[in-house]
Amino acid sequence: MKSQHRYRLWTVCLFCGLTGSWCAYGQDSLSVDVDAVIVSHPQGRRYVLEVLDSKLLNSIAGTDHPFENVLKVLPGVQSGNELSAQYAVRGNSIDDNLVYVNGVEIFRPMLTRTGQQEGLSFINPQLVSSAEFSTGGFLSEFGDKMSSVLNVQYKRPTTNGGNVEGSLLGASASYHFYSPRTKLSGAVGLRYKRYDYLLGTLDTKGMYNPTFADIQSILHYDFSSRLSLHFLGSFALNRYDFAPVDRKTTFGTLTNPVTFMMYNEGGEHDTYSHLLGALTLRYTPHSALELDFTASGNRLNEQERLDILSEYWFTETSAKPNSDNLDVGALREHARNYLDLQHWQLSHNGAWHNDWGNMKWGLQSQFYTVNDRIEKWQLLDSAGYNVPRSNDLTMNKFLNKHNTLFNQHHAGYVQQSFDVFFAASQQLRFTPSLRVTYSAANNECLVSPRFQAIWFPQSERQLQFYFSTGWYQQPPFYKEMRDSEAILHTHLTAQKAVHFVLGTHSLFSVQQIPCKFTAEVYYKHLYDLVPYMQDNVDIAYFPQNTARGRIYGLDIKLNMAMMQGVDSWVSLSLMKAQQNIADDEHNWLPLPNDQSINLSAMVQDRALMNNRLQAYLLGHYGSALPVFVPNNNNGTYLRMPAYSRIDMGLRYVLFDEIVHLKRNSTFSFLKSCVFTVEILNLFDKLNTSSYLWVQIADSNGAQMVAVPNYLTSRRVNFKIAIGF
Repeated sequence: MKSQHRYRLWTVCLFCGLTGSWCAYGQDSLSVDVDAVIVSHPQGRRYVLEVLDSKLLNSIAGTDHPFENVLKVLPGVQSGNELSAQYAVRGNSIDDNLVYVNGVEIFRPMLTRTGQQEGLSFINPQLVSSAEFSTGGFLSEFGDKMSSVLNVQYKRPTTNGGNVEGSLLGASASYHFYSPRTKLSGAVGLRYKRYDYLLGTLDTKGMYNPTFADIQSILHYDFSSRLSLHFLGSFALNRYDFAPVDRKTTFGTLTNPVTFMMYNEGGEHDTYSHLLGALTLRYTPHSALELDFTASGNRLNEQERLDILSEYWFTETSAKPNSDNLDVGALREHARNYLDLQHWQLSHNGAWHNDWGNMKWGLQSQFYTVNDRIEKWQLLDSAGYNVPRSNDLTMNKFLNKHNTLFNQHHAGYVQQSFDVFFAASQQLRFTPSLRVTYSAANNECLVSPRFQAIWFPQSERQLQFYFSTGWYQQPPFYKEMRDSEAILHTHLTAQKAVHFVLGTHSLFSVQQIPCKFTAEVYYKHLYDLVPYMQDNVDIAYFPQNTARGRIYGLDIKLNMAMMQGVDSWVSLSLMKAQQNIADDEHNWLPLPNDQSINLSAMVQDRALMNNRLQAYLLGHYGSALPVFVPNNNNGTYLRMPAYSRIDMGLRYVLFDEIVHLKRNSTFSFLKSCVFTVEILNLFDKLNTSSYLWVQIADSNGAQMVAVPNYLTSRRVNFKIAIGF
């Protein structure tokens, strides 16, 4: 069915300030034929979980973390580093997020210090069939992290086909198959990425050789209609080789600009490998009962080898003909760090659809071993003085330690949803749940009750209100137990948070444009916190449960489907995150991810006169984050400049399931072919990811100077994607 609809595009393009002249939308107003969309039951949420559109994952701009790029424009999600796949949620640490793929928990590398060292994130978007995300208040079926949960399911194919994609940042390919005769189906995906094209825009110049690759596979075999076996396998090898040559960074103020020059010798060689295997046996005795039994294993091996000699100058860059050197120094850094993590898990999960609603339960046992070898030192010479000043050669930092840890976690949960119907088909669904966790390292048993309620006041279920609360107790992992001297504190207890979330979700239409509005207010009470400092993606913990905190805010998201199959949204987050550390002289200080304002937008559109021509825009603004001065106990901190970035892409669809093209028999097996031009960092905004803290010596003693580490500048990327 067709319907006439009039609107102005400049309201869509207001976010980026573009005129829309590339398509017919540049006109003042248009009369457009669009397919009518029936607004029905809100499929975009399950309880308080946001259901992500898997079709977006391979179609938006960004520095090649497509899945995480979608997450980063959701309300409540914080990220100020386009090179990193890591994200913070509602003021908590990046280590406080749960990630599951096919029910298996995924671990991130622990030695990574910067986003450019991370390599590929685990999730392969070409293999994803569904994804759910919660920024807080999730039920007991998920684990014990304090912040968020991302639950991803890979495909169970019913057809044969695949995808091939290539760009200036790398290449990827996937193939899925289905064989009814053998009752076997599955998929395999390969990815290869190189970021030297992006890293060439950083201030530090040199020989970048980052190579990241992985292969993932999923297999499904049906013994019968009631019994099936499922396999998930992955192997990733990420290498980061870097030989720095020089660096020039200009910072300061207009009246007092400073130039930091650094010349380097040596290099850095980092390796991160991840091997994962998981086997699940699924038994369905009847349609109302499902039983899963899973065994999985992870092996992470990380190596960090660093030998760099640096000489630096601080120089005033004023209009004077001869600028003075503020300080001259040298820095020698050495590191040989090796970490090996082995993790095994046995779990059982069940679901029973009964007369009252749905019941879920589960049991998990996790065992992990960490073998960590740390050898690093730093020698600092400033203005002819060894720092710290001494008649002997004294290292500014020296660490030589070997740690081993074996730990185990056991957990169980149960939850039951109840559906109550009232007059006019109004419905109330409430779900009490309970999770119990035991950690052997500190002999701690945790009981975490959680509760959710959702109210549908209309029979069409286009409007819902929900409330969730509960305890989220996070047992310490190895990283939280290790202090700055690499001493383990196994007595550390779980960090704890109590969530309160009140939200609404509604579907409506404005002049026949389907819209979706979501708003949440929340409050998190935190206690037994472990204080930490964050530098880029490196987190240094002070392993004592000495802090308490509070985080509260408002998240808003508005979706608009201006044309069928094209979704756009804008999200706004307002937040305050504070902590109070015991036995210090300060009251409330900001948490490292205290970000007052976070504004994001995802805009997609098509040219009316040519459906093959499409555009998308990814915009993000995050207000200033706090940065604490290292080796300073007086609570001194500064604020980084606000992060803002816009990525834009133009796509030309040669053919796909919507745009058809007559092809000869030679290419009839192809399903789609799309050419894309991406403009990354459209307005060439110079964003700061962290600071290089340089210690200098003057008449007042040692001083710390913060030299900003800038992120990538504008780049143009070309991409071609073929589906078959």
